[in-house]
Amino acid sequence: METLLLGIIQGLTEFLPVSSSGHLILAQTFLGMDTEPDAGTFLAVMLHVATGIAVLIVFRKDILNIIRGCFSKDITLRKDSLTYSGWVVLATIPAMIIGLTFKSFFDGMFDTSSGNAPAYLTSLMLFFTAGLLIFSSKKEDSGNGKLTFAKVIIIGLMQAVAIMPGISRSGSTIAIALLIGVSREEAGRFSFMLSLPVIFGAALLDARKFKNWESVLTFDLVVGFIAAFVIGIVAIKLLLSFIKKGKLHYFGYYCATAATVSLVWLTVR
Repeated sequence: METLLLGIIQGLTEFLPVSSSGHLILAQTFLGMDTEPDAGTFLAVMLHVATGIAVLIVFRKDILNIIRGCFSKDITLRKDSLTYSGWVVLATIPAMIIGLTFKSFFDGMFDTSSGNAPAYLTSLMLFFTAGLLIFSSKKEDSGNGKLTFAKVIIIGLMQAVAIMPGISRSGSTIAIALLIGVSREEAGRFSFMLSLPVIFGAALLDARKFKNWESVLTFDLVVGFIAAFVIGIVAIKLLLSFIKKGKLHYFGYYCATAATVSLVWLTVR
């Protein structure tokens, strides 16, 4: 039941702009889950992979069109597709460099076996996410804001900041994209495209260190994986609807409330 709950939380929060990593940390802390470090990390990795597959399913047409465009005989179409692909790579580089350089530092932020420090940090960073979402929702959408080299760099830097638990990757990248003039539709699509190399890249890096697979690859894990995948698809479609309607501030209010409740609980328990 705990793994099922974590799978549902991961599926909902990976794409809803409320920080999946932050919610997993708070859930593990509040549930008192005494997870072995390797097993806990592996569980987080597999739940992220499940939501990555959900992105592939929902955006399969866009992804296939980009791939086909890269090999198209139409020069304009090929140029646009290659440029877009290059922007996804470019925006991924900051998170990749920072994540690899300070991996041990960031791993400590997620280690709930070390005490309540990760939960306190997560709660504080949820306030940061809340501010971004509420502020960006006030930005008017011209409907034609396109990506540019400079905008892609800024979005990539924000994605690097979102490595910290409690800062929503989807929320922060979408919010900053809106604030610098990217249209709502493109902000949402680009954020989801950016999630793919981040999710699968991080999964590959973490999966390499596991030696005793049978100790962590269990039926419980399969249940959590399926839950994260199914709920992830629902969450993606829900978020796209909220972005289109300009209602990200609702998620901001939620993040602020969750952070407040978490801090109070951690303080008085």
